[in-house]
Amino acid sequence: MHALLVAAGPPPELTPELAAPPVGGRRPGGQLVGLPRRRAAAVLLLAAGLAAAAFGGGYLVGNRHQSFAAEGKAILMRGQAPAQFASIQVGKADSSGNWPLLLRVSGLKVLPKGGYYDLYLTEGGKIGPTCGTFRVHEGLTVVQLNAPYALNRWDGWVVVAHLPGQAHEGAPILTT
Repeated sequence: MHALLVAAGPPPELTPELAAPPVGGRRPGGQLVGLPRRRAAAVLLLAAGLAAAAFGGGYLVGNRHQSFAAEGKAILMRGQAPAQFASIQVGKADSSGNWPLLLRVSGLKVLPKGGYYDLYLTEGGKIGPTCGTFRVHEGLTVVQLNAPYALNRWDGWVVVAHLPGQAHEGAPILTT
């Protein structure tokens, strides 16, 4: 970059018209047009009002807490190790048949970059459709997932790990 700047040489000289600053804040022959003071104050007041309205609207929309109302008791999951456990709370289905899920999981190891966990429904011990993917951190991880299926058709749930570079998932880590 330095070599290119040196090769380009110095910038051209300013014209005398640009080199001298304008006298009294105006250029000779130019005309300064502004708003009358009363109109300028009204414009500033309007701009401040619009900014306040936008801020207030953003606050109300962004600060709305979605409540999660569980439909029944939590579904408990247990893992291969005693410290591995989870619970699933199923919320009320929406008009399209989507069941919101709140998954609380603890004791799963943090997977390497590109790895993730998947929550599946099961029927007769066979893995069915997924209800979502998630990653965990140390301690308790709480994730909102979704099940767009008729849940009464399935009899269980499993959590399976997907490791980077592996074509298929491993054995279930958590089960109901």
